Amino acid sequence: MTMDKNFSPADIEGRWYDYWEANGYFAPSGEGPAFCIPIPPPNVTGTLHMGHGFQQAIMDALVRYQRMRGHNTLWQVGTDHAGIATQMVVERQLESEGSSREALGREAFIERVWDWKAESGGAITQQLRRLGTSPDWSRERFTMDPGLSQAVQRVFITLFEEGLIYRGHRLVNWDPTFHTAISDLEVVQEEEAGSLWHLRYPLQGRDGHLVVATTRPETMLGDDGGA
Repeated sequence: MTMDKNFSPADIEGRWYDYWEANGYFAPSGEGPAFCIPIPPPNVTGTLHMGHGFQQAIMDALVRYQRMRGHNTLWQVGTDHAGIATQMVVERQLESEGSSREALGREAFIERVWDWKAESGGAITQQLRRLGTSPDWSRERFTMDPGLSQAVQRVFITLFEEGLIYRGHRLVNWDPTFHTAISDLEVVQEEEAGSLWHLRYPLQGRDGHLVVATTRPETMLGDDGGA
């Protein structure tokens, strides 16, 4: 048997990984103390970045170490639906076709989103495989799977009934296109020349006022004088 002149990691690693996955080497053994790590699910819309590679390497090292100790080890893998990001991708597709979500209607649009997920959702999991990570792929889940959605609804209702979830008045990032609030992480920050506004707050119970300077006068709407 002759050795190849050049080392081909893609071929060798891919072949061995397929063998390990096909033989269930990443599945829990069913014996020993339990050890489980759920993967922080990457967005189904995207691709892996350096942060993913960093955290996957740490989790994989922990999981493999616990397996070698004889523990009943599970690394639970899955992907996140990334609702707004996914909606944006599909809406751009519809726009290029001369259509829109309003033209399709709710049910047809949701069906179109699921079709897109089926076509492109496997890209990021294939990248995880190429990294050599060792989760139990037979248990792969998606955050919008029926069982998971029911669990989220059950917990949400329970927290609401216990008074831990409530409706309040807050300043939010409002997306005028999607008609929904979005997180700070989904806002593109841009630097621009601004102004310093001085607001005069009347003093309760006596004459005079307190002057507060701010670059964001819209926050005045959230001030209630409670401080």
